[in-house]
Amino acid sequence: MVSSQFFNYPDTQVNKSAAFLAGLRDDEVKAVLGYMQTLRFRKGEMALRYGDNDNSFYIVVTGQLEVLVASRRGPRRVSLMDPGDMFGELAFFDDQPRSADIRALEDSELTVMTSSGFDRLRVARPQLALAIVQDMGRVLSLRFRDLNRRLIALDKL
Repeated sequence: MVSSQFFNYPDTQVNKSAAFLAGLRDDEVKAVLGYMQTLRFRKGEMALRYGDNDNSFYIVVTGQLEVLVASRRGPRRVSLMDPGDMFGELAFFDDQPRSADIRALEDSELTVMTSSGFDRLRVARPQLALAIVQDMGRVLSLRFRDLNRRLIALDKL
């Protein structure tokens, strides 16, 4: 099990370089969590819906969720979210409506950073807010590189 001070990551899913906020100390993790909320979803419940206007970002604490996008044949699963995975960061950065549905595949617990929670953190602990934004950028970069590798493998680039 690869772990950060924020979450544990199964070795098969995320390597240590991808662990979100792995560099935070325990006291910093506690401070960040003080600005977040906990949400629980039952199996089958929608955590987010395509088109929702919300710029919060989420971290999966327990459970598993699926990312669904519309296709000509109906909703298509494009990703699974497991403990330690982050989602919602696109809307966090660009303040655009949600680009996918997120549905719980099992009972799940998430932590959510709302825009008002982030604003309070930014004022009270600017270095922590900066660490979050920088790490979100790093995770997005890793995802983009992975997408490029997949497209190359499919001969789509």
